[in-house]
Amino acid sequence: MDESTDEARVFISTLRPARRERLLALAAMAVSIVVFAAAVPFAKTQLTPVWAFVPIYQSALVICDLLTAALFIGQYGILFSPALLMLASGYLLSACMAIAHTLSFPGLLTPTGGLGAGPQTTVWLYMMWHGAFPLAVIAYARARPPGEGRRPKAPWRSALLCVLTAVALASAMTAIATLGHAWLPPLMRGSQEAGSIVWVVSIVWFINSVALASLILRRARTVLDLWMIVVVCAWIFDIALSAVFNHARFDLGFYAGRIYGLIASSFVLVSLTFDNIKLYARVVQAFDRERAEHRLVQDRTAQLNEAKALLEERVAARTAALAESNRELQHEVAERKRAEAALMLSQKELREVAAIGSSAREQEMRRISRELHDELAQTLATLRIETDRLRDAASEPQGGAANERRLAGMRALLDDAVASTRRIASDLRPLVLDDLGLVPAMQWLVQNFTQRSGVACELTVEPADLELDEPYATATFRMLQESLTNVARHAQATHVDVSVAREHDRVLLTVRDNGIGFDPALPRKAGSFGLAGLRERAYLVEGELEIASSPGHGTVIEVRIPVSARLDPTVGAGASRPCA
Repeated sequence: MDESTDEARVFISTLRPARRERLLALAAMAVSIVVFAAAVPFAKTQLTPVWAFVPIYQSALVICDLLTAALFIGQYGILFSPALLMLASGYLLSACMAIAHTLSFPGLLTPTGGLGAGPQTTVWLYMMWHGAFPLAVIAYARARPPGEGRRPKAPWRSALLCVLTAVALASAMTAIATLGHAWLPPLMRGSQEAGSIVWVVSIVWFINSVALASLILRRARTVLDLWMIVVVCAWIFDIALSAVFNHARFDLGFYAGRIYGLIASSFVLVSLTFDNIKLYARVVQAFDRERAEHRLVQDRTAQLNEAKALLEERVAARTAALAESNRELQHEVAERKRAEAALMLSQKELREVAAIGSSAREQEMRRISRELHDELAQTLATLRIETDRLRDAASEPQGGAANERRLAGMRALLDDAVASTRRIASDLRPLVLDDLGLVPAMQWLVQNFTQRSGVACELTVEPADLELDEPYATATFRMLQESLTNVARHAQATHVDVSVAREHDRVLLTVRDNGIGFDPALPRKAGSFGLAGLRERAYLVEGELEIASSPGHGTVIEVRIPVSARLDPTVGAGASRPCA
């Protein structure tokens, strides 16, 4: 996994140095140079031996190096950079060598030092120590820069290998300095330096100089590189004061060099510590931002849930409204289709009614003509003949009795003529409607229906003195007449109830029979216009007609006639239509 992302560039091992870091590193180096220059003239000044200085200094050094190594290993677990493992190995090796150096220091634990050390063990451990650490720095400078490593399959194995290698190298060098003491050239004579130390110090100094050059020439320099340059410079000053410009233990160079070493090991530790502090601060800030964002996300989620619920409610309401609108639209479409079908049927019936009406008028005229010719004209012709006979018989002296008989026959003929004339006039328009009013006319119509059909018929009028203006009276009478005619022709009923009632501004006519009934949904029979005639008459007075019937349960005809509408007074006053 490539870790060369911007998110990784938050450590001093990956962060590019800014002007502030460069100035701070230069200031540290300047102070080191000034202090070094001031200490060199007095480096051989012998001071009082302080035996506690060595363990205190070495213990502080060990702690600093171990902490620094642990921090580098921790950063390796994030960045997976082998360069960081190199530095961690160097600092871990330095800590181990500091421990061995302390234990072998002559006169500290035993007169000759612990670990089986000889007179040269401590100084050789010092030289190996100060030569091995810059080798680790050189390896760091040559390795891939931190932040460009790839995640190994098992990072913990590399970290463990780093620890084991450092311990193994420290153990090997300690073994060489103790077990191989006899084969090592002498670097000290008692507490004084021997001449051969110059060559060893030169080699160690050269190695440190190479390490310094490697850091200076390193590409993609980071903040860690700057502080490592400061560390290597302090390391060089440590060697110079401790092994070049002094001449014995516990002189000024001895103490100053050790102090330089402690300061050198502390530079990176302090930097890493501040780096971790900043990282922790950033983690805390990131955690606070995450909590704030989490709360914001929760608030936004709650708002989204509320908006979702509101939207679902609106969608449900809109869906219900659309469904209701769709049902209403479907109902309206169905009603329109039914209205169109009814209109087409009505138009067809009107055309048929018009045709049958014209035919009925012709038939009525032929009937009236036939009745006038067959009855009234024949009666009048017979009266003329009898009148002539009566005139001839009046001149005979013995014709009294015969004349009386002729006069009686003529009177009977005149009575028949009057009856025929009244019947014809009644068929055209019942005079009782004009002479006596609507209620007597309906009573006469019901009685005449019972006499002609033999079907019992009962009439109920509410109020009993009901009177209607024209054309409502004629329309009511004619619709009752056509209803009774339909009952007589088609219903096969034995009883009929007729009800006429005034309700505020309308008249309700109800004709109920106990006949065979019919299915209103079935098409009407060809040539049957009784119900169509009723609908036409109801329409002419802006009335409403309802027919309820079923096979075997009789028929109920209800007509609601408004009596407040202004209509043509001639509407409904025509002759009764014959019911087919």
